[in-house]
Amino acid sequence: MALLEQDHAFELAEAIVRASIADETEVSIECVEDRFVRFGHEGPTQSADRERYTLGVRVRFHGEGGCREARSTAGSLDPESAAAALSRAQLLAKITTAHPDSQPLGGPVPVEGTSPSRPTQDHSFKEKAEWIESALVASEREALLASGLARTTVMSRSLFNSVGRQVHGATSRAEFALTCADQGAAAESEGGSASSSSIACFVDQVEVDRVIEDAVSAAVASRSPQPIDPGALNVFLEPAAVSALLSMMTEAGVGARSFAEGASFMTGRLGEQLFPENVSLVDDPQHPALRGWRFDGEGSARGRTELVKAGQLVGPVTDERWARKLDLPNTGHGVAQPSATGPSAQSLVMEAGSSSNQDLLDAVGDGLLVRQLHYVNVVDPQTLALTGMTRGGTFRVRDGKVAEPVKNLRFTQSLVESLRGVMAIGERSERCGSLMGGEVVAPALALQGFRFTSRADA
Repeated sequence: MALLEQDHAFELAEAIVRASIADETEVSIECVEDRFVRFGHEGPTQSADRERYTLGVRVRFHGEGGCREARSTAGSLDPESAAAALSRAQLLAKITTAHPDSQPLGGPVPVEGTSPSRPTQDHSFKEKAEWIESALVASEREALLASGLARTTVMSRSLFNSVGRQVHGATSRAEFALTCADQGAAAESEGGSASSSSIACFVDQVEVDRVIEDAVSAAVASRSPQPIDPGALNVFLEPAAVSALLSMMTEAGVGARSFAEGASFMTGRLGEQLFPENVSLVDDPQHPALRGWRFDGEGSARGRTELVKAGQLVGPVTDERWARKLDLPNTGHGVAQPSATGPSAQSLVMEAGSSSNQDLLDAVGDGLLVRQLHYVNVVDPQTLALTGMTRGGTFRVRDGKVAEPVKNLRFTQSLVESLRGVMAIGERSERCGSLMGGEVVAPALALQGFRFTSRADA
């Protein structure tokens, strides 16, 4: 199955719109081609070459009490499934509560088209096996157990409605992730464990050799970690750790709903110089490391949106509803409607600085180097107080030099306070994922007084 071209997608959508009896109709189509191999130290453990269609039909009926609307989805684009999805949406809309403040669907909007990467789409299992073989050989050389993932994905999305909105685009994603450990799961507490990954828009940008060298060398270096007392310590956070923190602010911190409800650190503070001037955050689907969607779940155009500029709070991301309620521009961060979920940053980028790794270590002086943070969750959305634990190799920093490995620690720390205590920002950004959130482009950071609350030996 190939991804749907724009003309084909619009043809399918238009047929559904023509068949609808609703006053307004919207059709969305998503197509995914996903090819992956999971592996362990003995070789591949799971592989799949998956194809998936998702069809969404949203209808609206106008009346004296307002607009009644509903959305239905199907996992196929065949005529029977499309007709059934339309019928369900129309039935459900007629029995929903009318909303008197509903606005008409959006009409035509200029959106830049995007295309998938053909080499990424065609990347074979043989080529993925070569990545995996290199990782297994390097791990075995150091008596490490290896596991990980090799994956390539391409997607297309289209949105078409009855008042003239027609948008279409495609994206690509490639990933190689490797975990090396002395004793499998026990290595996380006993030492000798580290992970690394590379996520890119195009398969030829995946840094396989760097991932292997990084994971293997960090696992070897983290053997025999020593216990350390918790407390407020200066830290060098590598990009993966920074990403785990920043991913927690995509909705709770910078979304218009949390902003309006007083649950955001931005509430009542727009224009305030909250962070140092070297701290800037944007949501940018056009960033070279992301090349994301140029439109949102409502078909509204997305572009670069400044959130924090030179330490000053600029504003939240919005969708059609919250932009209207707050009298702000629609930044194009909505989800498919109807939905109670508010807008969220989907392409979060922290601007890189000018500091080398040694500069960051010098700024820390005495403290910790943290490669990753794990199980990060929000404790207080207004201050973005977060909790979680270190993992994948944590090391003492003494006099600006990386020293012995230490055992994992749990932390409870306000992200707002952390960003206020930025001492230096790395010169290189990376696209990183996190267990509890999405993907963020982030540099390494040197932070002052990061609060560790307890040991996490188990």
